[in-house]
Amino acid sequence: MPGSGTGFDANRRLYAQMRPDGGSLAHLLALQQAVAAAAPRGVRPVPSRQLHLTLIHFGKVLDVYRVISAATGISLPDYARLLEGYIERTESLLPAAAFHLRPVRTAGFGAHGRTLAVEYAPTPELSALHAGLLEELEGFLAACGIAGTASFMAGDPNFMFARTLRPHITLVRGYTGPPPGLELGRVTLTPMPVVYPGR
Repeated sequence: MPGSGTGFDANRRLYAQMRPDGGSLAHLLALQQAVAAAAPRGVRPVPSRQLHLTLIHFGKVLDVYRVISAATGISLPDYARLLEGYIERTESLLPAAAFHLRPVRTAGFGAHGRTLAVEYAPTPELSALHAGLLEELEGFLAACGIAGTASFMAGDPNFMFARTLRPHITLVRGYTGPPPGLELGRVTLTPMPVVYPGR
């Protein structure tokens, strides 16, 4: 099948994302426990293997193909070829060195603010990385035949937040009430594979 290396066979998700190192993961898990203890009803902690900071969300490769092909008529083999190049270039941009981020606050995300996350201050290096990743995404969409990538991205749920860098790591879902008072610490993050290991 075309593009099976990129997960077409499983409709795999693509992200440019960073994961916490061991010490940072332990800190985030402790924050989850503190939130669950303070507001146990309905709170769903994010599984430890899914704790990450997303830089660019792409989405499921076949779902995105359906949207792009409806707009441009691009064939699946051509899309798969362009996607493989996009993944290679995106992974080449991800740094070998870790990022150290300072926490700013906890905040509610989502339509009703029930997704509780820790926000972090973007560093100049992280902002530059995001800009490069965004440029690659826009180039991929343009190569697929999308005219006006900015308006296309603004109207698509997969890409509508890609232009804005708001570094955060989601802790729990289903949280209600004011942001809890947590002792937030710095995190150290390293890159993950662009082809997301889970489904």
